[in-house]
Amino acid sequence: MSLNLQQLERIRRDFVANVSHELRTPLTVLHGYLELLLDEQWDEPKKNMFTQMQQQTVRMENLIEDLLLLSTLENEDVAPTEHKSIDVPNLVDTICREAKTLSSGNHQFEINFDTNLSLNGNEKELRSLFSNLIFNAVKYTPSGGKIFVDWSEKNKKAYFSVKDTGIGIEAHHIPRLTERFYRVDPARSRASGGTGLGLAIAKHVLIRHEGKLEIKSQWGEGSVFTCIFPKGQYTITDFTEDK
Repeated sequence: MSLNLQQLERIRRDFVANVSHELRTPLTVLHGYLELLLDEQWDEPKKNMFTQMQQQTVRMENLIEDLLLLSTLENEDVAPTEHKSIDVPNLVDTICREAKTLSSGNHQFEINFDTNLSLNGNEKELRSLFSNLIFNAVKYTPSGGKIFVDWSEKNKKAYFSVKDTGIGIEAHHIPRLTERFYRVDPARSRASGGTGLGLAIAKHVLIRHEGKLEIKSQWGEGSVFTCIFPKGQYTITDFTEDK
């Protein structure tokens, strides 16, 4: 029996989803026991050992969650069923506050929102999209750098962009950034706690919201990641009327 590429791709996705789902429970158990162990009094070498084990279980849990989300997105090419008007400024403001905590005060944030511009879509998926882009900017921008977050409309399109003054990306990497597990610098990505799936997830969320991702970067001078949404995916809404 011969299988075409589409069938093989579906088998691959189903396999990854099933394995990820089965790994979730034992990892949760391990993580729980390690937390209990860390509550005990240990000498420094043993405490460091248990801490590293816990950190790795967290990393694996994050990887599994991203794999399951990506599998869901890949298997559902149509627009999300939970589709509503999303208050993007409020959603992204929450994400930016989380990013500032991640930054520990080491980055300057400049935020510009069109507070009347809302987006039609799935809030959970859009949160994943926006947080991936903003958190990546924090992770790959050296201490003292700047991060600019913008949500605005022009030329009958809505634009969400994240610009940073980080390390930048060499041109030959850019076309492959949204591939699963593609890493520009594998050692740096693992050290930052990334799963290598963030931009793949972002791409599929955008596909499901009829958007596209534009990436501009120059090595050593930072990057700009822009999500572009067509007219019909967004509306001009005065949220102050509901408050």
